[in-house]
Amino acid sequence: MFAVYKLDPFGTFSSEPAAAEAIPADAVFYVGVDLDPAADQKIKAVQFLNHFPAFKKEVDVGDPNADIRKTIFEKSLEESPCDISYDDDIEPWLGTKFAGAAMPPSESDSDSGDQFMFALEVTDETLAKGGIKKLGACDDAEAEVGVAFTGDYALMAETQELADEFAADVEQGSLADDSDFTSDLDSMGGVGFATLWVDVETAVKLYGPPELVSDDLDFLLSNYQRAAATIRFESDSVEVVTSVFGDRQDVEHGDNKIVDLPDSTAFAVSEAGGEQRLNATYDSLVQAAEKSGVDVEAQIADFESQTGLAIPDDIATVLGENIMFAVDADGLSAEALQSEDPSQINAGVRFTNDPDELNAIYDKVLALVEEEAGRELPVSKRDLDDGLVLATNDDYADKLSEDGSLGDTDAFTSVTDDAASKEFVLFFDFDSIEDQIVQAAQDDGAPAEAIENITPIQAFGITSDVDGDYFITRFRLSVND
Repeated sequence: MFAVYKLDPFGTFSSEPAAAEAIPADAVFYVGVDLDPAADQKIKAVQFLNHFPAFKKEVDVGDPNADIRKTIFEKSLEESPCDISYDDDIEPWLGTKFAGAAMPPSESDSDSGDQFMFALEVTDETLAKGGIKKLGACDDAEAEVGVAFTGDYALMAETQELADEFAADVEQGSLADDSDFTSDLDSMGGVGFATLWVDVETAVKLYGPPELVSDDLDFLLSNYQRAAATIRFESDSVEVVTSVFGDRQDVEHGDNKIVDLPDSTAFAVSEAGGEQRLNATYDSLVQAAEKSGVDVEAQIADFESQTGLAIPDDIATVLGENIMFAVDADGLSAEALQSEDPSQINAGVRFTNDPDELNAIYDKVLALVEEEAGRELPVSKRDLDDGLVLATNDDYADKLSEDGSLGDTDAFTSVTDDAASKEFVLFFDFDSIEDQIVQAAQDDGAPAEAIENITPIQAFGITSDVDGDYFITRFRLSVND
């Protein structure tokens, strides 16, 4: 489409669900942003992004209160032959909200195929008509874009007929009025500067390959009926939140023990309530596999006869109340990583469940692995009152057996909220091994500019949990102030 669609999303920040009020209620896919130059999210985003030299070089926004729209718009037209002035031709009518949507085929024309539309908030309809026309003249495409107006929005579509149809549909009901849509956004705890939403079930049925639209998808579509995502900024972090609505089993689980790892942990991944989750979903997973033609019972029987393990009972035991894998920053040097001796790296797994049951499985698995390897494996094991620890060396096995204070560290709290209550947590403390990463990058010949843009990073984290019918996942990256 023409130049206005090329506005960089870094200039779009909002605490509202953007222009959903200008999108028909039957939209299948939606992405909304806010161009408000005074929005709180815009200020925080600029403060965050200015930690990275590449952003300051490319966008050059020193003042968080500046009108990002102008900066991005003018940059997008730097090499354009168009004689357009932001101050004279755009700013007088340009609103703050923008959205794009995919619409189902027209009821009046079943062969109409995919339809896409855009909604742009305007402050003056007359000036907007002239400005949009002038922008359209910059486009190389021969066909004119259809433009219609509804409320405070200009709707743009492939043809004028479609634009008029969408405007009429909005008058009958907008996506912002749809209870499913608003509920999905609310599940994320509010939205940031950009928001995405998709009716997965409808999209698959409308646009998916015919061979996929069958009863075999029942399990998938029941669990992934709708999905939403938003991106939010703080001055020292960025967070992407995703929400999936479907038939979810909310299981009871205890605290996630990742918070009790040593405070020197560089990387960790932990699942709480894995046994409960497996027990709640196993039958459904088996049924879905059988529907796709897999002889699950035969494969399980064959696996059990070869290993002596019981499925799914032994898997449930291993997952237990909590299972986590951790790597310590202490001793994590380039030499240790390149060494063929795993004991040079402090890494291990901590299982929380019945110790006797875990040990029985451990003995079976160790015997199988050593038989395959043809040698004894240097595994350090510690038996705990509530489980066991397996590590690459004795010192780390001892360290992993004791409760630590990772959950209280600045790096950990910068990328997680209430991690102990979450079913799944992943954590990476970039700062703790920054020197090693930078050295490895330099050894590989990475340009200085690339290294400058990774050193501001402090940590990265992922948390996920089930909340009613929603599966909520948060991805967060923090930087050093």
